[in-house]
Amino acid sequence: MIDLQQISKARDELLERTTAYFSEQAEVVGILLAGSIPSGTSDPYSDIDLRVIATSEHHARLVAGRLSAPRLWGNWMFNEWLEGTEHCVSHFKPFFKIDVFYWNQEHLNPSPWYSLPTEILLDRSGIVRQFLEESARLKFQTPEKHEVSRILGKALACAHEAIRRARRGELFYAHTLLEKFRSYLIQIEDWLGAFSPQCAADLKLHNRISPRLDEVLKSSYVGFDSEELEAATERLCGLLILQIPELHNTFGLDRDIENDIYAGNLIAKQRVRKDHPLMELSKNVTQGKNTRSRKQ
Repeated sequence: MIDLQQISKARDELLERTTAYFSEQAEVVGILLAGSIPSGTSDPYSDIDLRVIATSEHHARLVAGRLSAPRLWGNWMFNEWLEGTEHCVSHFKPFFKIDVFYWNQEHLNPSPWYSLPTEILLDRSGIVRQFLEESARLKFQTPEKHEVSRILGKALACAHEAIRRARRGELFYAHTLLEKFRSYLIQIEDWLGAFSPQCAADLKLHNRISPRLDEVLKSSYVGFDSEELEAATERLCGLLILQIPELHNTFGLDRDIENDIYAGNLIAKQRVRKDHPLMELSKNVTQGKNTRSRKQ
């Protein structure tokens, strides 16, 4: 069993070593600590969330070394990254990680996200303080209508496809679609509620969603069974039906509201016929799985 105090102590020590490592490089002009640690809401499982700001002449070199540098900080285990990005997440012993973004000082873009509590660890010329002051004056923007329309379309598509996959016995994929569907419902509720976090704790899902969404989300986590998956999809779609008029009224969407409600009701009110040969296929797949489980 990993001791939680040991994790916190090792994380604090790594933050000190990492800050010293970057501070010793003249091309690094600023270091910013974001996330739950500077906001005072961290726990032993919180990660270190760093922004390292470099001169334009040396920025590319730092990015090129983003996978090798963490090996020098002690107790490194492995990295995770995406090609073409200026970012790396590194995991360390005993059980924590550090998330480092490498920024070019000439491309700093103030954002309302950096109006949340942060801590300046290095600021050679005042560029970090200026960045934070500009960010503090910004507000979270209302999404464009076309983006709201796109997400609504994706949510409806996930519901329809989850039903199809569940009835065809493609239960792994149905579960994946349900997870995407949940994320769209959360995004929609954030927009409807004009979500504007004031601290890192506000970003926690249980602190920001409504009781109605909380209840539906909890009820949607079901087992590896086609009928349970279909019922979960119907419950989630029932909430989407409530969100659709609110979206149209709030954002004035350029789409037919009656058509959107009809598309949602196909699932929420179980208007899709089940007397189809594919339903027999789904039952056979599920029964076959249960038979193999009993034999084992």
